Amino acid sequence: MQGPKDGRSLKPSRRAVPVESWRPVALLVATGVVAAFQIGKIPLSLNYLQSDFGFDLVMAGWVASLFAVMGAACAVLLSFTLSVFGLKPMLLSGLMISMCASLLGGMTTDVSWLLVTRAFEGLGFILCVLCLPPLIGQLAPKGQASAAMAYWAMYLPLGTCVMLLISAVILPIFSWRVVWVVSAIALLGMAWLIARLDVQQKDSGVKTVSFVPQMGLHGWLYLTVLASCFAVYTAQYYVFANFLPKIFRELSTDNMFQIAAITAIFIALNAGGNFFSGILHRAGGASWALICTASVGLALLAPLVLAEAAPKGLRLAASALLSFVSGFVPSSLFAAIPRLSAAPSVRTFINAGLVQASAIGQLIGAPLVGFVVARSESWLAAAPLIWGAAGLIFLAAMALRILSKGHYQTKRA
Repeated sequence: MQGPKDGRSLKPSRRAVPVESWRPVALLVATGVVAAFQIGKIPLSLNYLQSDFGFDLVMAGWVASLFAVMGAACAVLLSFTLSVFGLKPMLLSGLMISMCASLLGGMTTDVSWLLVTRAFEGLGFILCVLCLPPLIGQLAPKGQASAAMAYWAMYLPLGTCVMLLISAVILPIFSWRVVWVVSAIALLGMAWLIARLDVQQKDSGVKTVSFVPQMGLHGWLYLTVLASCFAVYTAQYYVFANFLPKIFRELSTDNMFQIAAITAIFIALNAGGNFFSGILHRAGGASWALICTASVGLALLAPLVLAEAAPKGLRLAASALLSFVSGFVPSSLFAAIPRLSAAPSVRTFINAGLVQASAIGQLIGAPLVGFVVARSESWLAAAPLIWGAAGLIFLAAMALRILSKGHYQTKRA
């Protein structure tokens, strides 16, 4: 990996930054939050979808995760279109594709077409998350790229959390179809705001062809570790995010808003972990150490969340703490991107690799756990899968530490 050509440090500046300079970043993060509505509308709607279409828990996992099929198949390939059409036009395209797919999904009466529209919602979402991080990196205040990318990691839990609460208000009164329409309207609103955002012409020229050889063996190893870690993290995250309403319904009540509030708090704490990790990164915290902490927390806390025999209060407390510490992982991975290279092209490629890895994890995690739980009729049966995920995340943290040492020793030399 190459550092800046002028030899300056890639560590974030700690001087005070005017609040106004963060406004474009805030808008872009908010756009990611609205894009994540397509994920947040699923957990509470699953029971209604199962009732309307008559499918089982395994198919419910596919409805939740098929959203990721486009990203799993071609996120890196899609990143090459950014150099042709530009970041802002492709971002607008992603928002509009998701909007149209959400509207059509809300009108379908066939589960096959529901799956198709979910796949196209995923295509729009992938375009958004490919375009937003490079734009954030370019529009972030000087010297604050790593902190801005760490804050960007909040978009997924925040979007999921907000949409859960919106769904909790809509579903008891109306249909799941209204949730789909509200999501589409929100996407249209964000597209209007992005269209008004002043983005310099250079933002549309991300070159993705020439930088691949520049990464070198060390760079490819680093990307492999980051992507593998993100895939495993995403797999377990979507398991909890999509199935927690079912678990909490078994725990306490059938009250929709109470279940939504508990699940939203769980996911909001994940965003809190993202934010706290961003603060630690601004203070010079190491990505590998935060990821290692999250892996240990996941291994210890997940069985308590899944154990039907555990006291209700203990399960809720374990859920809250698990969500918070696991939020260290995505923010640490995104914060590593600007520190690896100052070249926008390299950052774009690494971001695309993380997006594709995340989509693969999302595609696999929920159906696999749904299959295991459906066969055993016990949530605790999924614990070995979560332990395996925690172990892989821990190994990735150790590999990241070794590769980071080699990277900075090479820079000093």
